[in-house]
Amino acid sequence: GRRASIAVAAETILFAALTVIGLAEPSSAVSLAAFAVCIILPASVVAAMAAVYLHSPKDRRIAGLLAFAAAILYAPFCSGVYFVQIAVVSQNPLGLPPEVLSLATFVPGSPVFALDMMVYAFLCLSTLAAAFTFTDPRDRALRILCIAHGFLVLPTLAAPILSSVFSSSGGRANDVGSWV
Repeated sequence: GRRASIAVAAETILFAALTVIGLAEPSSAVSLAAFAVCIILPASVVAAMAAVYLHSPKDRRIAGLLAFAAAILYAPFCSGVYFVQIAVVSQNPLGLPPEVLSLATFVPGSPVFALDMMVYAFLCLSTLAAAFTFTDPRDRALRILCIAHGFLVLPTLAAPILSSVFSSSGGRANDVGSWV
C-alpha cells in the first residue's frame, strides 16, 4: 500500500509538472508524456485503494470496499481516455478530418473531456470513501486531504456541463479552459 501510494504521488506530481510545462510551452511531446503518465496512474490508484480496503478496520470495511470499487471504475476509463489521445488523436492513423478528430481531442467541450471528468469523479469518490477508513489520529492530515479531494467531485462533474464557459468565441478552449 505504501509503495502504491508513493507511486500515485510521484505520478500525480509528474503529470502536474508536465501539464504546467505544456501550458507554458505547448509541445506535443510534453502532452504525450503527460498522457502516458495518466495511462499508468490508475493501476497505482487501484493498488493503493486495495491496500486501503485490506487495512480498513472491520467496522469501516465498507468504506474501504467503496474506495476500492470506485478506483476500479476509474481505472480502465481513465487509461482509455489517455490511450486514445496517444494512439488516435496524436497519430491520426485513419487520416480523419480535423472536425471528426476533434470529437476525441481532450479539450473542454469534447466527448472525451466529458468522459474524463466523469471518470475523475470516481477517483474523487474513491478518496472520499478512503478518508473514512483512517481512524488513527496520526492520519488526520491524510483524512482531511482525502475529504478535500473527494469534494472535488462536484466541480469535476460540473466542468463538462459548463465547458462553454471555457471556450472562446470560435468554440475552441481558451486559456482558462486549458488551465482548468
